[in-house]
Amino acid sequence: MSSVRYDFLSEIVAAHQDKPLLQGPEGDVSYGEFMTHALQLLNFLVSQGLRHGDRVVVSLENRPQYLELVMALALGGMVVCPVDPAVTVAQLNKTKQAVNASLTITSYDQLAYALDKHLPDCAQQGGLDDAFLVVFSSGTTGAPKGIVQSFGHFFRAARQFAAAVGQGEGQLTLHNWPMFYNAGLFNLFACPLMSGGRIAISKRFSARDLGGFWNDVAAHAPDYVYLSPTMMASLAKTLKFFKPDLAAIQHATVISTSSILYPAIKDEFQRLIGAPVRPCFGITELGGSFTIGAADSGPFSVGTVMAPVEVEIDAAADGELLVRTPFMALGYLNAAGGIDYFAREQPFRSGDLGHVDGGQLYILGRKKDAIKKGGELISLTEIEDMVHASGLCEECYAVGRPDLFWGEVYDVFFVAAADGNPAQIRDELIRLFNAALPQAQRPEQVHAVDEIPRTASGKPIKRLISYKGV
Repeated sequence: MSSVRYDFLSEIVAAHQDKPLLQGPEGDVSYGEFMTHALQLLNFLVSQGLRHGDRVVVSLENRPQYLELVMALALGGMVVCPVDPAVTVAQLNKTKQAVNASLTITSYDQLAYALDKHLPDCAQQGGLDDAFLVVFSSGTTGAPKGIVQSFGHFFRAARQFAAAVGQGEGQLTLHNWPMFYNAGLFNLFACPLMSGGRIAISKRFSARDLGGFWNDVAAHAPDYVYLSPTMMASLAKTLKFFKPDLAAIQHATVISTSSILYPAIKDEFQRLIGAPVRPCFGITELGGSFTIGAADSGPFSVGTVMAPVEVEIDAAADGELLVRTPFMALGYLNAAGGIDYFAREQPFRSGDLGHVDGGQLYILGRKKDAIKKGGELISLTEIEDMVHASGLCEECYAVGRPDLFWGEVYDVFFVAAADGNPAQIRDELIRLFNAALPQAQRPEQVHAVDEIPRTASGKPIKRLISYKGV
């Protein structure tokens, strides 16, 4: 009796059977060993009562075994629901309830490798369209949503994106992102897996341990490094304190993902680090990344759209990006734990503002990152980039809010540099706005804040910034 999911993945494994897939502190794991470990884990979970279609909340720190567990659940037709291991007990319980979890794994001690390496019955049930993954959106501008993706769409999208990037057999990707985050599973696991690449399991990127990042890059000499704009800004601003040998990262292809890449951050990183940055753009609801650019892509360009994804711009909706893709997720989790399925015959409204020029897609931010003040559309992303380019502060975010007279206005929140005077910086920013912007486009207020609230992946949570700042 055949297994559609196993057959799909075994083609990849068979082509690279004895070649390394995972590189970790405990040694290398080959493609063949990885599949064997996944089957052993799956048989153990089945012996504990897990069945096809069950949902499993996984709240674990990064390890090679995390990816083996994900593969085990994928083969068994279970649904993996990754959660930040730093969440509180109350948050974890809320997630378990939301997904109707059959099992919650919070310790590697709960796992064991069974001696049985055969396909259990659950692996032979269902097909590629079964639910495979529930990822909760970052909630940077609203409440997080549980996005349900199918097995086939997830791995096919990864194969297509890896091909668009040019990832090849044996090339090494540095895994320095949380494995519970979509990029940690899509870009840093599924893409190298589907292209016959290798994955170096390193410590999660942390602004408190930038030296550890530079050590990992030097030790592994990766071909691909994924960084968020926040990560790039941190590395560029602290370069003088670490003085790393930049040869390894200059050898790598650096891809920016997770949030919008401000031109000022990209330019500073490329100038100081000397590593070209390729922007990409993706939406979790649409399978993951689906554009890839070049180091010389223009400001706010995210590159070309990979086949067979299609995009269009809705001029009647202020330039909102609409996307058609065969890799679209199944839908959102509803309050009852079921799935509210997407209307696949219609293009997906992304909530992002953009335009297409010369075959390149340009993203100017979320619709919520643009306001209409007295009927005039103001891009808050461009305001933020102007401040970043000035170098006056460590970080800056523009946040819109309702206004009885104008309809909408915005405030600016900034974090001063460690040796900066917040009051003086505020005055300089006001002078910058007065000189560079007409009266109607200037912020209503400028606030200094000690820190920016963030998601686990480092993305700013704009809906909370104003509460922190006022």
